[in-house]
Amino acid sequence: MANFRDVLTASDTELVKLFYRLGPSAEIDFIKRINRAAAHLSLNHHQLVCALGFNRQVEQLTDVLTLIGFSSYKLLGYRRNELFSTDAYRQLPLENVVDVYAEAAADEPMLATLRELVPARLKHVEQCIERGETAAVSYRMEVHSLYTAGIADGAFALRRLGASNGDKRALVDELQLILSHRLIPPSNLFFPDDLSLAERWQLIASGAIPRAMIDNRLQNAEISEDERQLLEDAL
Repeated sequence: MANFRDVLTASDTELVKLFYRLGPSAEIDFIKRINRAAAHLSLNHHQLVCALGFNRQVEQLTDVLTLIGFSSYKLLGYRRNELFSTDAYRQLPLENVVDVYAEAAADEPMLATLRELVPARLKHVEQCIERGETAAVSYRMEVHSLYTAGIADGAFALRRLGASNGDKRALVDELQLILSHRLIPPSNLFFPDDLSLAERWQLIASGAIPRAMIDNRLQNAEISEDERQLLEDAL
C-alpha cells in the first residue's frame, strides 16, 4: 500500500518496487487497467495518474507504464493534464494538489507544465464554487499554495488581475499575496482600472504608493466618483 505522496516522490527504483507485484493484465480497456493498478496501491484513478504523471522518474520506466495501461509517458501526460485540470477536490483532495505544487517547484519542465495547466484548473474550480459544488476554503488554500510554492509568477499574477477575477481575488486576498511575494511592483498595480476600490485602498494603506501617484490618478477623468472620493480621502 502506498499513499499519493509516496508515488509522487518515489525514485525509479522505488516505483519498480511498488508495481512489480502487479503483474501483466490481459485487459484491453486502458481505464480498467489504470483502475486495477490504482486499486493495487489503494489509490483512486485520478490519484494514480497524477502522482505518476507528475513524477518525472517514471518517464523511462516503460515496463511500469505498460503495466498501468500507457504505451508512452506522453500519453500518461495527456491523461494527467485532463484529470488535473478538471477535478475540484473530488478525486484529488486538496492535500494531493498541494503536494504536486510543492514537488514540481524544484523541476523546471514540470513547473512549466503546471503553469500551463493551473489557469484552466482554477477556472474549473471557480465554476464549481459558483454552482455550490465545492468549498471555497479549499480554493483559498490552493491559491495560497500556488504563491508559496513559487508556481505563481508575475505573468500569472497579471492574468489574475483582470476585472472578471475581482470577486475571486477578494475571496483569497490575492492582492496581498502578490504584494508579499513581490511578483509585481506596487506602483505597477496602482493604475490599471481592474482593481476594486478595496484593493486600491489596500495598496495605498500599504504605504507603497506615493502622493504624486495618487495625484496623477486623480487627473484621470474616467475614474468613478467612488474612486475619486477614496483618492481624495487618502490625500
